[in-house]
Amino acid sequence: MPCFPFSQIRQTKVTSTAPKLGDIMKKDSPVPTLTGWLEQLDDDQLSGILRNRPDTALPLPPGLGSLAARLQLRASIQRAVHKLSALELAVLEAAANAGAELNPITAPEVVERLHRALRHSAAVPTAEQIGEALNRLRQLALVFGGERFIILPETMATLPTNWQLLPEEHGRSLTFGEASQSIEALPARHRKILVTLVTSNGLGLTRDAALSADPARPIPQLIKAGLLSRVDEQTVKLPGVVRRVLEGQEDTAWRVVPVEPSAVPGADDAGIAAGLEVARLQRMLIDALSTAPASTLKEGALGVRMVTRLTRELQVDEQQVARVVSLGVSSGLLRRGVPDPLPADDDGGDYIAPTPVADEWLQATLAEQLAHLMRGWWTQTYAAWLVGEADEKNKPIHLLSPASRRDALPETRAMILQSLTRVGEEDLEADLFFHHPLAASRIPRETIRHLLEEARWIGAVAGGGVTSPARVLTQAPAGVIPEIADIAVAVRAPKPVDYFIVQADYTVMVPGPLQPEMQKIIGQLADLESPGLASVYRISEASLRHAMDLGLTATEIEDFLTQHSATGLPQSVAYLLQDIARRHGTLRGGPALCYLRSDDPALLHSAVEAAGALGLRQIAPTVAVSNASLIEVITALRKAGMQPVAEDALGASLDLAPRPARVPAAEQPRSAGPLDESRIRAAVAAIRREEVARTGTVSDQPTLAVLQAAVRGQRTVTLGFVDKQGVAVHRTVKPLTVNAGQVDALDESTGAVHRFMLHRITEVIVD
Repeated sequence: MPCFPFSQIRQTKVTSTAPKLGDIMKKDSPVPTLTGWLEQLDDDQLSGILRNRPDTALPLPPGLGSLAARLQLRASIQRAVHKLSALELAVLEAAANAGAELNPITAPEVVERLHRALRHSAAVPTAEQIGEALNRLRQLALVFGGERFIILPETMATLPTNWQLLPEEHGRSLTFGEASQSIEALPARHRKILVTLVTSNGLGLTRDAALSADPARPIPQLIKAGLLSRVDEQTVKLPGVVRRVLEGQEDTAWRVVPVEPSAVPGADDAGIAAGLEVARLQRMLIDALSTAPASTLKEGALGVRMVTRLTRELQVDEQQVARVVSLGVSSGLLRRGVPDPLPADDDGGDYIAPTPVADEWLQATLAEQLAHLMRGWWTQTYAAWLVGEADEKNKPIHLLSPASRRDALPETRAMILQSLTRVGEEDLEADLFFHHPLAASRIPRETIRHLLEEARWIGAVAGGGVTSPARVLTQAPAGVIPEIADIAVAVRAPKPVDYFIVQADYTVMVPGPLQPEMQKIIGQLADLESPGLASVYRISEASLRHAMDLGLTATEIEDFLTQHSATGLPQSVAYLLQDIARRHGTLRGGPALCYLRSDDPALLHSAVEAAGALGLRQIAPTVAVSNASLIEVITALRKAGMQPVAEDALGASLDLAPRPARVPAAEQPRSAGPLDESRIRAAVAAIRREEVARTGTVSDQPTLAVLQAAVRGQRTVTLGFVDKQGVAVHRTVKPLTVNAGQVDALDESTGAVHRFMLHRITEVIVD
């Protein structure tokens, strides 16, 4: 007989309300109550619960009854459940399978149940490890009671739909690879049964579930292959691993025992070298956006044209631009807004431009610069690797667009680096799935790979381990972001040097990071060839012309190179500089509406022809004037291949670079941090003051939670409901599914399946 999903079973309408927890569990007396258990705790134990569940301490609970009610709030339970390790979740699952949602059980029962479920696993937790996990669950108040304990109501319901960590107890348990191969080889009819169950909660009714069923039928064959699990004579269940394969999910590195520590210390020197390159790119980006802020699209993102411009100016690829821009925004060095001064071609929109924080960062020490960037990266929510990919509407994702934001990235980044402080990269996934199973199950593998690449790029990970400054971040309490000064202490940056070696082949060897002012000048007159702690620059005709265009004279350049070169200035470099100087600056311009002068009448005549569109006219053999501004004339002549410089009334060179554009800095949010100990003490004191007025009763248990627990525990219940004629009726049934406000339940006396409307049920009694 085929296996039918419950959603296709004929409906029977009925009615409902919520009973008290004590009423539900009459048959197993005495049943521990949450308030009664809290009454037995001392102040230290109560403080521990508040510390682990800080949301229940604010505002101060007036008594144990109020605290118990807060501990049972679904949102609070969900936060607590997401803190659990795989072992703690497995213990919780084993306890639920043993009926601990409805009736008290003991620790040995959980140990026996868990060991039986994991009997074929490579690693099985010891009784001591299981006991520690149970203690952790008590500290979170997810289970309560003494030797006999019970699971806090609603706890299992907060887990993701169809969550299953333990292998099937009945039948054959398959690995992900075995399930994939078996499903691939299935006939179409068999596969259709499995696909149908995926869309119907994973449970189905069939006569072929019986042990005496015809082995040639599809259901017995699927059970034998391990692709279905027999629940009872009429019910089958889709194993979790089979569901993951059919839903196209990735294989999961589940394990319920911790991975053996294998972390290696991070290579700090390599990390600092990587960080220096990022800092250099950030300085170049600040300079580029100071001169010409990048206009944004309507959504605040940078379009393709702006990204292309920045790749050209920074001389890196688009991925590097996406990373350094995202980092600049996250670090507060860049921001979207209206810059001052406005660009000459202002279009009335917003721009990405540096903030005053960028000026402070540029003047900071190397260690402070690297710490600032590391801290900004730690909190970054932009997924730079998504730039250029297609979004949900099949449109490209732009840099800094809302589509490139992922609010969970800081938490994911922290989990990855914390894992790398325990294990090597080869065990990263296994460690993640043990310590953060719920969060890790939702993280795509691609995200982990990209975050690791970013960590290497900025120097948080090097040599396979976490570097010292990144360890400061991982060791901070949850929700706390260390100050830049604290991170900078861990940055073992080499002291800046004040010399370099200029070689005859026009290369400049720099043995370490230069002082900020020297770094700026060398960056103006030479091109970087090899970044790192020891870098290499190359002097060329184009780089020297660029330096002179920025206002440096040949004499200033020669003095700078001679003063700081440890081996003197080679003749080849001196000759090149003198040759450029002879041709550079022979045209002189002044702000007298403006003028050009030159000792070479032929050169001046050529300049007048080149800038004729600006109204430049010759008034003497060596002088020409124009109605255009000096900067326009200088720019036009440079585009024409000439090399003019600006001068003041005394003939001194002028720097015509515009005032750097800035937008106001945003106020940096403060990290929340853990609950203050004084608040915990105040909460305990408030509770104790009200103990006299406590009732010791338990809040009502929702009908939904009871029925869901009965489904998981495969328990028979008696439902009280009102029929269509308003007559109160009781019926003993076995709940099969609870979904969309409806309960499908099996009447074992007749074999019929009935559907009850949840809001009509008036009473639930667990038999």
